[in-house]
This record gives sequence, C-alpha cells and structure tokens, in this order.
Amino acid sequence: MNTKIKTINRLTENGVVAVIREIPKDKALFVAESLLKGGVNALEVTVEGEGALSAIELLKKEFADRAIIGAGTVLDELSADASIRAGAEFIVSPILKKDVIETTIRYGKVSIPGVMTPTEMMQAVEWGADVVKVFPASVGGPAFIKNVKGPLPQVSIIPTGGVDLTNGADFIKAGAIAIGAGGNLVDNQAIAEGNYTKLTEIAKQYVELVRQARESNFVVR
Repeated sequence: MNTKIKTINRLTENGVVAVIREIPKDKALFVAESLLKGGVNALEVTVEGEGALSAIELLKKEFADRAIIGAGTVLDELSADASIRAGAEFIVSPILKKDVIETTIRYGKVSIPGVMTPTEMMQAVEWGADVVKVFPASVGGPAFIKNVKGPLPQVSIIPTGGVDLTNGADFIKAGAIAIGAGGNLVDNQAIAEGNYTKLTEIAKQYVELVRQARESNFVVR
C-alpha cells in the first residue's frame, strides 16, 4: 500500500475532518487531544491565520502516530509548499487551482481542492486531485452529492461548509467518504473557556453519526 493510499485511509477512517481555524498556538495541543479522545483523528489547520504553520508543525510532531495533519484554506502554490514543509499530509482548498494540486502531488501528498459543479470535479480529477471538497456543501445539500455520485461514482467527495450534527449523516448516506466540520465541531467558545471536555463530547457525536450512517448504507432492504 503506497503512502497516499495510507493517508487517505487515515483521513477517512472515522469519517470526520476537523477544520481548526485560527486557534491560539498555546491551545492547539489541548484542542487536538480533545478531538482525538472523541475519535476525530483527521485535523485540518487552516493557514490564513498567524502561526498556522507553526501549529501544523507542532501537531505533526506531537500526534504523528495518532492523527493525520493537514492544511486548509490553501489558496496558492507558495502556501501549499510551505504547509507541506511544515508537515501537512493533505492540502485542502476552498477553490480549484491547478498549481496547488500540482504542488501537492509533486510532494506525494493528498490533494483536496474545493469544487461546486460536476465540471469542476472532473477537472480536479484530471489535474490529479485525490479527493474533492464540495464547498459550501450547504448550498446543494446531501441531494446534490447523491445526484452527482450517479454519473460520477469514481469521484471521492468530502462536503464542507454548513455540515453539522443535523445533516452530517445524510451527506454520508448520499455517498460522501467523510464530512468536514469547522465551528460546529471545533467550538470556539468552549476553547476560550477551556472546556475541552465539550469538544470531546461533540467529536464523539460526529464520529458516531458517521458510523451509523455507514452501517445503514450496508443494510439489505
């Protein structure tokens, strides 16, 4: 099994990607540990905030054996390169850019560009993307994923943006290989209060809803 396949397997095994946005570096380890305790082992640190690359480096060093660490909100080739050098194993974008995909695959990392249409999905795959991020997923909802998977079953999709505990299971049932969750999972108020137990409990709920949704897809009706 090659490295990229291993990365994708780890990225999607529990079906939840935590989008960690602008978390203070001194709280990054606590946030990551809390999410891991809840079963969320795919951590995407968005790179637009100050100290994001240092956070990626720190999390990779501390949790490399327990989690898969990636970079999000990657908008250009330089950001992709810097994120990979910091230790990111997967690169996520809210947009579709060829140079970001090419940089990511050049280093053997997993490329997850943002798309919104079937045409963009196929363009991403043709440029070498491993998975596509449907963003914002709330616009089309689970029905969009289900309809797209009909003619494009070969495209691996992770919906992000507006995905929460009320609709996450529906996205999995529609054919998503995982779901991405930001503020609904990585609760900023809980972090500010130091209530990391709350993060763990929310993480457990996300992981459980994915498990149940996947089970239901295998039920013979």
